[in-house]
Formats: sequence, structure tokens, C-alpha cells
Amino acid sequence: MPDPPGIDVRDVSVRRGGHTILRDVSLTVRRGERVAMVGLNGAGKTTLLSVLATLVVPRSGRVFVDGVDALDMPARVRSRIGVVFQASALEPRMSVRDNLRFIAHCQGLVGRTATQRIGELLIASGLDVFAATPVQRLSGGQRRRLELARALIARPPILLLDEPTLGLDVAARRAFWSEIEALVDDGRTVLCSTHHTDEARDADRVVVLDRGAVLADGHWQQIRAPVPDTIRLQVPDVDEAHRWLAAQRHAVAIDNDSVVVSGTDVQAALPALLRRMPHRVLGVDVVAPDLMDLVGHWIDVRRRDVPQLDAERKQ
Repeated sequence: MPDPPGIDVRDVSVRRGGHTILRDVSLTVRRGERVAMVGLNGAGKTTLLSVLATLVVPRSGRVFVDGVDALDMPARVRSRIGVVFQASALEPRMSVRDNLRFIAHCQGLVGRTATQRIGELLIASGLDVFAATPVQRLSGGQRRRLELARALIARPPILLLDEPTLGLDVAARRAFWSEIEALVDDGRTVLCSTHHTDEARDADRVVVLDRGAVLADGHWQQIRAPVPDTIRLQVPDVDEAHRWLAAQRHAVAIDNDSVVVSGTDVQAALPALLRRMPHRVLGVDVVAPDLMDLVGHWIDVRRRDVPQLDAERKQ
């Protein structure tokens, strides 16, 4: 009999204050898989992670984490998860080592076992030289590494990450995700929320949420495919160029000193467009859609297909 998935969410709904926060959400994350959740603020990403962390009880549906029923046995689920939420769970006045010692005690690790595990994590996270340093004196990247070490103290098979690199610079984000990738390679299951295009692109799958509903679920290329690149043309007279492009039935917009052409196959259309265009072109850029462009596309598809969604959500 095959192992159950790391995360198995079945038709979960959550209501709060008379509003639906999650609407019949179903999601499966296989063991050793990294899945990124994306969506606008208020899409339901944090609420879903809170359900999986047993911090929120859904109105309906079933939730299984590492094969354990999260509604019937929340304590067993907590022993199988590591969580990094947006808000820090660190005690700023305590040292790095004491923060890890505290959470180790909460997880039932004591004595020599706890000391050995803390030492392993300090070395693995590169924080061993800061072991006696109060958390309030760490950089943002160092604090995030400590948050991850804290989540790993009991070697959980499941990691729940809610925008874990929020506020970090590019180098710190890359270092953080390098550690996560090593954990996934080691068999950990990771479900994270993110607003960064590269973090979604590098995941095994991307789930798009909006207003508590799953709009799309697939590999990055599947999520990306319906949204073409755009052509940005720098021209001396944007109004003139805009009028000509619009007359040629191109989807076009003005952005400062450029006209932006969208809704077309860039590779096929750009050479012919430049040959035919009667206006001088000072520069050309081909711009790939960012994560919010993709989210916006799937939101538009959903609202076109289900126009009553907004009204239903308020009931």
C-alpha cells in the first residue's frame, strides 16, 4: 500500500465574521514535494497554512498531515510539522542558543539529546558563531535562518512556510531557499506561500488562490503558458505610436515613454512589427510576466467563468 501524501486537504471551508475565507479547498502535496501558493493579499494562503498547523479549525472538510487526521489528532500533527510564519516567533532578548533550547523543550527534547540537536542546527544554519548573541542583534537574514532552524528542531517531515523570505535581500533569500532545497532533496514536504516569481518558478508545483478558492494548480509552465510576454517599445512620440498600433488591432497601452504591446506571440510578431511600424523605435524590450500578472490572469478567468463568485463569498 503506497504511503499517504504529506499533505491532503479535502473540501475545506473556513468562515470568519460572516465571510468565507476558504471555499471547498482541496490540495494534495506529495512527500518530498515543494509546492508554492500564490495569490493577492486576502486570498486565503495564511488561513490554509493555519488550518494545517492546527491553529484554525475548518467549518467543513478533512485535513490529513503526514497521514494523521489533523482534526481528530491535532497534537500528533504538531509533532510532525515545522512552521515559519510571517510574524517572528523568536524571543528577541534571548540568545540564539536559548531560543533553540526553549523550542526543543517544548518539543520534548531535553538533556544531551537537545544539546546535540541544537549544536547540529547551529552549525547547519551557520549560526554557531552567534550562539550567545541575543536575537535582537541579528540581521534579518540571520533571524530567518534561526526561524528555520527552530522549525527543524524535531526533524519534522512537513514544513509550512508563510512568506518566509519577507523583507530579506536577494542574497539572503537565495541562501534560505538553498537550505530548503536541501531539505526537500532529503525527503521533506514543503508548502509555502510567496509573492516572489523566482520562488514560485522553482517549486515543483504552483497553486493559485483567490478569495479562498483554488483557481489553478500545476507546474510553473502550465500556470505561465496562457500569459504571453509583452513587447515594450521606446519611441519619441508615444501617442502617435499608440494610435498606429491600436489601428493595427494590437492590444496596446502607454507606460511613461514606452508603448506596451501584449496579447501576442512575441517571437513571431516582433520582427514583422518592427518592419511595418512607421515610427522610429529607440529601444525594444521583451518582458516576461511577473507573478502578479499570472495571478491576475487566473483571477480574470475565474471571475469570467463564475461571475457570481463575489456575491456568494459574502453569503
